[in-house]
Amino acid sequence: MTAGAHDGLPFALTLYDGALGARWAWAGVTTWGWARGVLAARHASGGPVPVPLPDGRKAQDTAKVRCPCWSAVSWRPDADRPGDDRGRRKADGVAHVFALTLDYDDGVGPVEALDRWAGYERLVYTSWSHRPDRPKCRIVLPLAEPVPGAVWSGVYRAILADEGGAADAKTLDPSRIWFGHAEGHGGPHYARWRPGLLLSLLDLALDVDAKAQARAEAEAEDRARRAAQASAARAAAERHADRGEDAAGRLRRKLFAVDPDLRARVGAHAGGRIVTGPDGGQTVRKALCPACGRPGVWFGVTKGRARCDHVNTCGYGAGEGVRVIEYADAVGFLGV
Repeated sequence: MTAGAHDGLPFALTLYDGALGARWAWAGVTTWGWARGVLAARHASGGPVPVPLPDGRKAQDTAKVRCPCWSAVSWRPDADRPGDDRGRRKADGVAHVFALTLDYDDGVGPVEALDRWAGYERLVYTSWSHRPDRPKCRIVLPLAEPVPGAVWSGVYRAILADEGGAADAKTLDPSRIWFGHAEGHGGPHYARWRPGLLLSLLDLALDVDAKAQARAEAEAEDRARRAAQASAARAAAERHADRGEDAAGRLRRKLFAVDPDLRARVGAHAGGRIVTGPDGGQTVRKALCPACGRPGVWFGVTKGRARCDHVNTCGYGAGEGVRVIEYADAVGFLGV
């Protein structure tokens, strides 16, 4: 591969021995020219095509998941701390993203992908199961300025919207890893590089950050409003404690509807943990299920009903789900 004008561009690269491990094999800042050579190098061909499972589900492709993977990110210093978390891939550990990477799995081939980003420095290579009649590829565009990991999901979401749904939308996580260039079950496999201008996402990142701050301020105001409503509901519950089950029950249901802290405490009481998504929304996960006894119940902290991951076998949360107030009773939560 010939030299390019941007080969000396600082470029963060993280390498993984396969797709199943959460820990990286190597991470550091190199140059785009060196990284481009690594990403364009083709790995050995895979094993046999996996046979579908008896129930029709797709079997795991052992050869594919063992294929070397990579990501173009740098890590916060505390993401590489000693102990069990050393070298562990986590979204909140990403400091900066150094490349825009897009997967095209629905008929966009390498030639069209190169044309879509004409004028920019770009590398494209065929995906594992690429075939001429069903093209699949991955394109990598080094960035003029790395984008902070904290705003990357919003930046990526905006780019996908501009793409019109052509690229895979399930790759918002800044710590996402990508399969390397491998000779899989399809073919022919190849990589192509085209020189050009460096893509700058700085303005888009600043816009996403400003909108995120405005959203955070609005959410803080909403939390304050909900807290005031919850406080009023508690006070009303105390005043009406002697007015019978119906009045107390109505107030109790209202309290569960307006107090996210209460819903979070219910989840914690049942052994669950709070998970924050890329959009900032919080969900209780892995809480104890009253029906099957497994840690599989989940529900939104601010809204939504409770369901078990094993609903198909235990039935807990079938249909519209179980109201969180009812779930609280089922797990013996008495803190209201």
